[in-house]
Amino acid sequence: MRIEPMGRALVALALSLAAASTLAQQGSAELRGRVADEQGAALPGVTLVIRHQDSGIFRQASTTADGSYYLAGVLPGTYELSAELTGFKRVSRRDVRLEVGKTSTIDLSLQIGGMSEELTVTAESPIVDITSKEVGGHIASRELIDLPSINRNYVGFIGLLPGVIPSISNESFGSDSVSVNGQDSRNNNYLLDGGNNNDDVIGQRAGTQARTPLEAIQEFQVLTNQFDAEFGRTTGAVVNAITKQGTNAFHGSAFSFIQDASLTEKNYFTKKNNLPKPDTKLQQYGFSLGGPVIKDKAHFFVSVERVIEDRAVNITIPSRPELNAAPVTETRVWNTLVRFDHQMNADHSWSVRWLREYSPQYNQILPSGNPALPVTQAASREEDDLDQTVAFSLNSVLGNTRVNTLRFAWTQEDVAFATPGFNANGQHQDQLPPTLRYRTYVDQQDSVAQARVNDGWQLEDTFSWFIPGSKGDHNLRLGFQYQYSTNRATGQDNWNGTFFHASDTPFVQGNFATYPERLQIRVPGESLQDMKAHYFGGFIQDKWQLNRRLTLSLGLRYDLEKIPIRELDNPEFGDPDAYPVDKNNFAPRIGFAWDMKGDGQTVVRGGYGRFYDKTHYELITAIITAGVFSDSFIVNFPASGVDPGPSQGRAPTNPYLVGGPTVNRQLLNAQFPSGSKAKNTGTVTLDSPDRVIPYTDQFTVGFERALFKNFSLGVDYVHASGRSQFMSLEKNPGVRVDTSRTGAIVRVDPNFTASVLQRINVGEIDYDALLVGLERRWANNHRFRISYTLGKSRGNTSGAGIPTSDLQFLNDMNLDLNQGPTNVDRRHNVAVSGSLIVPKTGGLTIGTVVRYLSGLAFTIQDQNTDPDQNGILFDPLPSGSYSGTGSSDAITVENDGGRNGALGPSFFQWDMRLGYQFKIRSTSRIELFGEAFNLTNRANFANPTGDRRSTNFLVLTALRDGGVPRTFQLGARFVF
Repeated sequence: MRIEPMGRALVALALSLAAASTLAQQGSAELRGRVADEQGAALPGVTLVIRHQDSGIFRQASTTADGSYYLAGVLPGTYELSAELTGFKRVSRRDVRLEVGKTSTIDLSLQIGGMSEELTVTAESPIVDITSKEVGGHIASRELIDLPSINRNYVGFIGLLPGVIPSISNESFGSDSVSVNGQDSRNNNYLLDGGNNNDDVIGQRAGTQARTPLEAIQEFQVLTNQFDAEFGRTTGAVVNAITKQGTNAFHGSAFSFIQDASLTEKNYFTKKNNLPKPDTKLQQYGFSLGGPVIKDKAHFFVSVERVIEDRAVNITIPSRPELNAAPVTETRVWNTLVRFDHQMNADHSWSVRWLREYSPQYNQILPSGNPALPVTQAASREEDDLDQTVAFSLNSVLGNTRVNTLRFAWTQEDVAFATPGFNANGQHQDQLPPTLRYRTYVDQQDSVAQARVNDGWQLEDTFSWFIPGSKGDHNLRLGFQYQYSTNRATGQDNWNGTFFHASDTPFVQGNFATYPERLQIRVPGESLQDMKAHYFGGFIQDKWQLNRRLTLSLGLRYDLEKIPIRELDNPEFGDPDAYPVDKNNFAPRIGFAWDMKGDGQTVVRGGYGRFYDKTHYELITAIITAGVFSDSFIVNFPASGVDPGPSQGRAPTNPYLVGGPTVNRQLLNAQFPSGSKAKNTGTVTLDSPDRVIPYTDQFTVGFERALFKNFSLGVDYVHASGRSQFMSLEKNPGVRVDTSRTGAIVRVDPNFTASVLQRINVGEIDYDALLVGLERRWANNHRFRISYTLGKSRGNTSGAGIPTSDLQFLNDMNLDLNQGPTNVDRRHNVAVSGSLIVPKTGGLTIGTVVRYLSGLAFTIQDQNTDPDQNGILFDPLPSGSYSGTGSSDAITVENDGGRNGALGPSFFQWDMRLGYQFKIRSTSRIELFGEAFNLTNRANFANPTGDRRSTNFLVLTALRDGGVPRTFQLGARFVF
């Protein structure tokens, strides 16, 4: 969206009046409505009080001239709403459920009588928000507790809603993630109690920064489309979670969950390879406790969780079966959360929450570079991870119709990923043996060695103002946000060196076919980074209720991001301090919500919005660390292509390869003296003066209907157009002298020996989806949810990080040829969940989750040759049927041709819980249960390699992340 200079100035002026930050409904709820007499005439001056039924904390307001009332910034929970006016009976309505991020509309009618007389009204809280255009859903605490979850991470529950593709990951503890709107999973925004809980370095591709335990979560809201202007810096979803608070009585829980090898089946490959069952275990136990400090005024809540996990890992290397193994990855976690809430008086309240998680892991077996390339046990690594978040908020009622929310938040990650030898030798990766990368596996050493401390400080303020009777009622919000982020990091990745071999045969002195054909290594020393970023955001949002049935949503948001980068030795920057700053990020949000029948049961909704993402550090770090001149960069020998000798049975000629897979440090140090800054002879990464922040335009239309009591159906059509997506342009393209894999590559610029990649904005992604959600919220001892998504995500980019176009030839990126499904495209996505207390059994409980996902796309290719001679071994094969051979796990796929033209295996998993509740007294119970995950014991495979050169072509060699064998878990909870 382009706005002329005068228009920009006016908008900026309006935004500058907003106060000091964003996010009005982050971590809070709203209640509005109208009070009338028995004839329907408006009653001004009615005193309304909402009182939290458990904690006694209250808010009050008075109706305006037209009988309207409005309460914003209310903590979600269950309330009693009362109304009184002289000459009328007092009205009281209990069990009013206010949900996070949601506006509930409740109208009241007063009867003539004395105030001492009281009329108690019983009615369900509205299940449909008739004032909102937003698309998404809510998950409450009971749903989190009642349903089976193999790792008890709430991020996985987000996938129960339509439009969300979950990835339950075993790669790293607590690293579940979701993809929304056909976007990279890093492009989401996780909020906890209104504060930031995101990773500014890698984004959200591993979920939240700090994992919040299920026992501590009250509920969370997921907005997948059309969220208001108060939410920004994401083109995916907003996940708005809040933690539990203390009450006037002491309540809490103690729990224990146990898995071990005796409760777990052998996985598919362990059984097939006749390997012993790994000695797995998962023990999760802890407690939560909340209660009063001062009754009706101050309360506390605390949660402590311990996790001891030995997770099974499968290593399958068909060409080297002696390396097959089934080891375990060890994880040891302490998770602590503390919260304090205080109502100072009727107009002011504040809260503070601290969450800390320490989760070291040992013996990680992770893919190296190519996800389809398994690693041996010798190439394992470790992770030491400490995550913390703090959120403070102050709510102030400024008169009858105005509320202000001030919030401060801090988030930190202190993490190290490295091979065990790195931690044992004083962190010197260069002193370790090299990594050996064979054709279909990686051996001897992991090349990763990095550590970082990422801090994020957030200050924000939102002013909410209800203005009734001005051509309708206006719910106006103004806000401004500032975040300061730093990342201090060291990188020694590949300082030990990686040798690439043409075959899977181990090195044998004198057998030249086993010699390496390329060396990749970091020179001359480690990489030290100190990155900083400033993020500014402002918004104005008006929810304009023209009449009792039609609400318009009109919003405008502005985001400014400044990441200072020294643009050294880049000929496109005349001034090295003139780093790109995208100053034109104006994001309009418009929409409508129409109560079609006027009964508060059906809403027709739709809208348009522009949504800007943020720039995650990892996407631009190489601009700093891999410039034209650098004191730490990755170099290849030979610089272009591979040494042709070994694949032809001849000795390599490159001096770094003639001695076999041993790094010649003497020669390397002579060429790249330690402590020096040298010309980067590896891949050079350059910034672009025109680099801007990617954005997505979203269009939605749909409806939601309350079919029966506590039962709703929602259907929405979504179109999202992602534009200006990051990609890498090859500025120094090569031409291979022939079509052979080993043919020499001649680069166009003799000043550089390898690739020169520039970050540019040319990627485009289009996503279309039909979202269907059927929900029966908890009542009469049962609930269920059915979600279905029919989606399609395509573009001229894979949508993962900042990819190149592997079909580029010379200066033409051939983006038309690069069109295809994105890496997260799933045509069908079905999730069914529900829980039940079986009638007449005294406490028998059942909970279940069933999920189906159609296959992920991958490319069918042949890296034996380079037919387009662009120097990139990526050339999709024509459409047709292709089959793997030589293994019972070989599959046949139908290939549409082009990038991501084939589909991998689908995913299906059925989880079940069966338990019993023993009531001790009215507020206490003991729950005993057993859970079964993957009840049908289906093997959910990861995509095979689509490279016809590989001996594993279209052969299934691994299970996908989260693809567990049938696993049983025993659990117990004491609730009081």
